[in-house]
Amino acid sequence: MIGGKDIRCFYRIFVLLAFAVAVLTLFWFGSRYPSLFHKAQSLGHHEVPSFIWTEQILKLPTNPTFIDRVVSSFANWIWSMRIGMSFGLSIGALFHTLFQFYPPKLGGNLYRNTLKGIIIGAPAGVCVNCAVPIACGITRGKANIESALSFMFSSPTLNFVVISMIFTGMPAAYGIVQYSMIALILLVLVPLIVHLYNKSQPAPTDDVPSVCSIPMDTKCEKSLIDTTKEIGTLYAKNLWHLIKSAVPLMLAAAAVSAVVMELLPLQAIFAHVSFFAIAGLALVTVLLPIPIALDVIVAQQLYAHGVPAPYVMLFLATLGTFSILPMSYLWTEVSKKLAVGLYAMFVVLGITAAYAIQFFIH
Repeated sequence: MIGGKDIRCFYRIFVLLAFAVAVLTLFWFGSRYPSLFHKAQSLGHHEVPSFIWTEQILKLPTNPTFIDRVVSSFANWIWSMRIGMSFGLSIGALFHTLFQFYPPKLGGNLYRNTLKGIIIGAPAGVCVNCAVPIACGITRGKANIESALSFMFSSPTLNFVVISMIFTGMPAAYGIVQYSMIALILLVLVPLIVHLYNKSQPAPTDDVPSVCSIPMDTKCEKSLIDTTKEIGTLYAKNLWHLIKSAVPLMLAAAAVSAVVMELLPLQAIFAHVSFFAIAGLALVTVLLPIPIALDVIVAQQLYAHGVPAPYVMLFLATLGTFSILPMSYLWTEVSKKLAVGLYAMFVVLGITAAYAIQFFIH
C-alpha cells in the first residue's frame, strides 16, 4: 500500500516515468548536450559546409554535378537529424500515451499555458523539426495548442548553450534583436494568435466524448508485467502513427531544402542589400528545416565573412525557429489558417529584424 492505495494503482505512472527518464537521460547526456557544447567550442573555428546540415556521411565526388550536390545534401541532412528526430518521435509518442491515461488539466489561461510550454521546451534542446512529433503528441493528447507552440518555438532558441553561442560569437546587437523578437513571439503573439484561433472554433457541446478514451483501471488489479504490456502496446501504436505522419514529411522537407539551397544564388544576393532580396530570402529561409544551433553557426560565419548585417540578421532570425515541418504539422493536425498565419508572421518578423539591426550596426 502507498498512501492508503494498492501499489498496483501506481504501476502505470511508474512505467511511464521510467521510460521518460531513460529516454531523456540517453538523449541529453549521450547526444544533445555533448553535441551542443561541441558546436559552441567550434563556433568560428571552421567553415560551415552547408546551411542545412551539420554532420557529413556522404562526401561529394571531385567534380560534382547538380544531382550529386542535391543527393549529398539530402543524405547529410537526414544523418544530421537522425538522433533529434528519433528522440522527438519517442517523446511525442510518450506524451500521447501519457495524456490518454492522464488527460492534462492546463486550464484556460493562455499565458500560463504558454509559460508551461516554454519551461519544458527551453531545456529540451531539440530543433523545431524534432519538436514537431512532441508537439503532435501534446495536441493529439488534447493538451492546449499554445503549450505545443511555445514548446516548439522555445526549444531551439532558449536553450542556454544556444543563447551563449549568440552572445559570445557575435556582437550583442544581434542577440538583442533576436531575443526581442523571440519574446514578442512567445509572450505576445502566440497567446494572441491562439486566442483568435479559439474564438473562431465552434463552441464545445455536451456530446463530445471524454478526452480519456481509455477506461481507467480503478480496481488496480493488473500486475506490473500486464501494465507494462498494456502501455507498451499503446505506445507502439502511437509511435507508429507519428512515424507514418512525420517521417514522409521529414524526407520531403530534406529533398526540397537540398534542391532550393543548390539553386539559390547567395553570392549574388549578398552583393547588394535590397528589400526584394531580403523578402525573397525570408520566404525561403523560414521554411528550411535545420538542426539546432546551425542558425547561429551560419549567421556567425556570414558575419565573419563581411556579409551585410541585414542578411546576417535575417538568417539568424528565420533559420531554426520555424520550418516546413511544423507548418505541415499545423496544416494537417490543427488548422490550415493557423499554419499559414504563423508562416507569414515569421516572414514579416524576419524582414523586420533584418532592418532593425541597421539601427545598431552601421
